[in-house]
Amino acid sequence: MCVCTCKPAYSSSLTDAEWALVEPLLPAHDPHAGGRPLKHDRRLVLDSILYVLVSGCAWRLL
Repeated sequence: MCVCTCKPAYSSSLTDAEWALVEPLLPAHDPHAGGRPLKHDRRLVLDSILYVLVSGCAWRLL
């Protein structure tokens, strides 16, 4: 379970309980299957997407 303490929590951020429901739905990252290594935490990316959807700000302003 990820707890991001580097960024403030917004009202659009996922709670730990919500993240526990969403995380198993994401595809598993397998470095041996190929593809680019993960650069950012998946929860932080999803929180950013939700922030853009709720606030209506442009993605490039994040």
